[in-house]
Amino acid sequence: MSKFNLNQNQFSDLVNITNKVYYPLTNFVDKAEFDSILMELNLNNNFFPFPIFFGMNKSNYLKYKHKKKLDLFYKSKIIAKVKNLNFFSYNKKFFGKKIYGVNFKKHPYYKKLIIENYKFLSFDFQKKYKHRLNKKNFVSPGNFFKKIKTKSLSGFHTRNVPHSAHEWIHKKLIKKFKSLLIQPLIGQYKFGEYKDEVILKLNFIASQSHKNKKVYVVPYFSYPRYSGPREAALHAIVRKNYGCTHFWVGRDHAGYKNFFKKYDSQNFCKKNQKKLKIKIIAEKEPYYCSTANNIVNACKCKSKCKISISGTKIRQMIINKKVIPEIYMSKIISKYLKKTSLIN
Repeated sequence: MSKFNLNQNQFSDLVNITNKVYYPLTNFVDKAEFDSILMELNLNNNFFPFPIFFGMNKSNYLKYKHKKKLDLFYKSKIIAKVKNLNFFSYNKKFFGKKIYGVNFKKHPYYKKLIIENYKFLSFDFQKKYKHRLNKKNFVSPGNFFKKIKTKSLSGFHTRNVPHSAHEWIHKKLIKKFKSLLIQPLIGQYKFGEYKDEVILKLNFIASQSHKNKKVYVVPYFSYPRYSGPREAALHAIVRKNYGCTHFWVGRDHAGYKNFFKKYDSQNFCKKNQKKLKIKIIAEKEPYYCSTANNIVNACKCKSKCKISISGTKIRQMIINKKVIPEIYMSKIISKYLKKTSLIN
């Protein structure tokens, strides 16, 4: 037996592939698919924006390069048996430039890519232990379909505890489409981010405040790639697979610092809306208007009235043990937050 221990990212990708979260993707990409997705946004004649790959660092590659089969383990439990192993190289600079632009070498995910992916690997599944390819709270698209009864469903992606701007978006989507899937990303483990259980609990509390039986909270078990437009489009595909007919794309959706221009993600998704087969909602970000004493996303006041609602700013308040003003976050949510709510 050749035992290979998956890291959390590999496991989450495997869970999503197996449960058709990334459909039409049905396996980790091979070299030809890697090329086709990066160069043509195409996977077997379907629009697909981001290659979901399986990589190994140099020490693991040297250990497994002559193996014909692998048993994939996660946290001491066998997850799948794979065969027909095919190791391949890929031009990482080309990948970086295509995804992150000319300054790709400074992007943290690119640096991570170099360290963790000395070689890439494609394979066929020999056996999947489906009862283990699940995580607590994970709900597959197939199982979610069984519980919803609605012709239109709007989708909202987040990796945060809901603040007042998020709740403004929730209300707007519920009013227009009568139903909403709030899908928080679970599986991030960056220092200073919210813990998974906190994100889930408080998004669920926020959903209940709408008193609408067609507001759902289903976790998206993955990790942030900070890949801007292409990752935003991947998020749209995920929501389409969960039954959403419409998807809210934020101002700098899946962005990182200044690697992408303002509204790049919205523009890219709107441009490819027909290929994505889901309607894209692309509006200006909501903020607090001090004149109107309310959350809006457009006003005729002078710029001094505008107070941005920042998740980063709120997390800093939590770290400094400051009271979070209600213009930033509802007391229903903020009362649960403390320093231990964050990953440290």
